Amino acid sequence: MKIKKILITIGGTFISAFAFNAFFSPYHIVPGGVGGLGIIANNLFSINESLAILIATVLLFLIGLIFLDKKTMLDTLFVSLLFPFFIYLTSLLFLKLNIIIDNKLLAAIAGGFLFGFGLGIIYREGLTTGGIDILTKIFNKYFNINYGVGTLILDGTITVIGAFIFGFETFLYSIVSIIIYSYIIDRVTLDLIGNKSFNIVTTKPDEVKDFILNDLHHGVTILNGKGAYTNEKKAVLFVAIPRKDYYKLKEGIRRIDNHAFFVVSSSYEVGGGK
Repeated sequence: MKIKKILITIGGTFISAFAFNAFFSPYHIVPGGVGGLGIIANNLFSINESLAILIATVLLFLIGLIFLDKKTMLDTLFVSLLFPFFIYLTSLLFLKLNIIIDNKLLAAIAGGFLFGFGLGIIYREGLTTGGIDILTKIFNKYFNINYGVGTLILDGTITVIGAFIFGFETFLYSIVSIIIYSYIIDRVTLDLIGNKSFNIVTTKPDEVKDFILNDLHHGVTILNGKGAYTNEKKAVLFVAIPRKDYYKLKEGIRRIDNHAFFVVSSSYEVGGGK
């Protein structure tokens, strides 16, 4: 991993952890994911949130090692462990600063903005925070459940559990934060369209195909093409992927074939297939 990528990822993770402790945790705003699990565990069992997040992260990582390939899991390990560490670090910071915001709606908006900005930076580097995202990959691989649908189900379940614990009003604030940080992630990474379609012309179609199938766990179609000028026959790979995998695929293509030609477009809807 390049130093620039590491520094950017550290910065994004710190921003998300800062938002969590400044705006989510004090007001029991449950943003889904392992962060939401940490807030719920802290309330029910008096477990430190960073410890609860670390435990959930490690358990999900071990599950991922069983059902997903090791390379995919190792790519998530760095940020997965960095997030609970920064949660712990920033919690100590806020204990000393004693920052309090009286307006819960303002906390939900500000938290959603900063949290989404931090995650967006991480996603732009082709990484994820692991956690619940591991389960969505498993659901997609074994049950053909779309990433967006899987994330909505899992994060929605965690947020609804939070509603029963912290009340309906707090649940609405959580929804506000989720909508805002989802929007900000989209703006930071690419745009509001959730899926991207790649048409790839490469001299190494088998290597690119294997990368898409085995590393990204997406289906791919190989088309027969021919250059209009040279009349040379070429393989054209077509694949539709969720927004968060855009940079992973782009970097993967360049790593395999630096001279590959590809065109990316927004897909308003993707249905059927695997």
